[in-house]
Amino acid sequence: MPHEVNHVLTAVAEAAGEVFTRLPWAEPPKKARRVAARLAADAHMPGFTLAAALHGDQIHGFAYSVRCSRLALLASHLPHGDFTLKELAVLPTARGCGLGMRLHDAVLAAAPATSWWLATHPRAAAALALYRHRGWRVAAIHKHRDQTRLIMLREAD
Repeated sequence: MPHEVNHVLTAVAEAAGEVFTRLPWAEPPKKARRVAARLAADAHMPGFTLAAALHGDQIHGFAYSVRCSRLALLASHLPHGDFTLKELAVLPTARGCGLGMRLHDAVLAAAPATSWWLATHPRAAAALALYRHRGWRVAAIHKHRDQTRLIMLREAD
């Protein structure tokens, strides 16, 4: 793996570890850092887009998406070239300046106009506010084991 790619994946893992170990996600650190492995695997999928906010060598936030209809199917919608916003994370120290919105918009702008899907924690107040402000709506509630996630849809303009 090229050094630059390995460096980005390490930085993503560190950022995910800092974000997703906090409430409401409260993931164990090892599980939270697996975001980097999923990103590396998803990088080979159609429509992969990554946006990252860097300050020096540190990632302050990142978002990525792929062409995928899995969430559409979970929400009982017929798939039709959907995209999924797989992850959006902003370090706690970088919040409150619109960084999440800019990362969100950059990822969505890179793909053709289509239906977009995401899954988020029902108590992720800041994320829900951003998504609703950007035209997302709850399409389904998905319960799996001991987790509940909101499946959200943003239809093409």
